[in-house]
Amino acid sequence: MQSPQSSSPVSVLLITSAADVSDSLRLSLEETYRLQIVPEDAMASMAMASLDTTDIVLFVKASLDDTDLERISSMLAAVPIPVLVFVDSDPHSVARPAIRAGVTSFVVDGLVAARVPTLIEVTMERFKLSEALRNELLKSQEELAARKVIERAKGLLMDKKQLNEQEAYRTLRELAMRQSKPIKDVAETLLMYSDILP
Repeated sequence: MQSPQSSSPVSVLLITSAADVSDSLRLSLEETYRLQIVPEDAMASMAMASLDTTDIVLFVKASLDDTDLERISSMLAAVPIPVLVFVDSDPHSVARPAIRAGVTSFVVDGLVAARVPTLIEVTMERFKLSEALRNELLKSQEELAARKVIERAKGLLMDKKQLNEQEAYRTLRELAMRQSKPIKDVAETLLMYSDILP
C-alpha cells in the first residue's frame, strides 16, 4: 500500500462485474482516483498482483457469499489493505462475517457516486486507526512476553547462583551489554541452557 503522505492521487482497485458499476460511477472514480478495474472472476490472479501499488480496494457486487469472503480474507492475509464493500443487498447476512474477515467498511444499498469519496476517506482512516491499534497490541504482547522471559531467567539465576532479584537483573544486564544483545535474547539463551548451569 502506498504511503498516505504521497501527493499522488489515491490508487483504487475496483473489483466488480461490469453489470454492477455504471458508466457514470466509473467516470466519476476515474476523475478523482487512479482507478484500476479488475473483473470479479479474475480477482485471484490480477488483484493480488496490483495490491502493492493500491491504497484501497473497492469490492462491488449485488451480494456477497462465503466464497467471496474467503477470497477477500485470502487477499488480506497476503497484503493488509483497506477494503470497502458495496452490495445491493445482504440476503446471506454476511456483514458481520465480512468485518471479521478483514473488510473495513460494508455498505448496503449505498453505491451513489457522490457518497463514494467520503466513504473511501472514512474507510482509509478507519483502517489506519485499526492498524495502529493492532500494532500497539502486538507491541504490548511482545513486551509482556519479553518481561516473562526475563523474570524466568532472573528466577533461574536467583535459584542457581543464590542471587537476590537486583543482582540477578544486574547480571542479565551486564551479560547483554557484553554481548551487545537485548536482555530478552540473553535471558532466552540462559533458559535454553539452564540444564547445564552449575
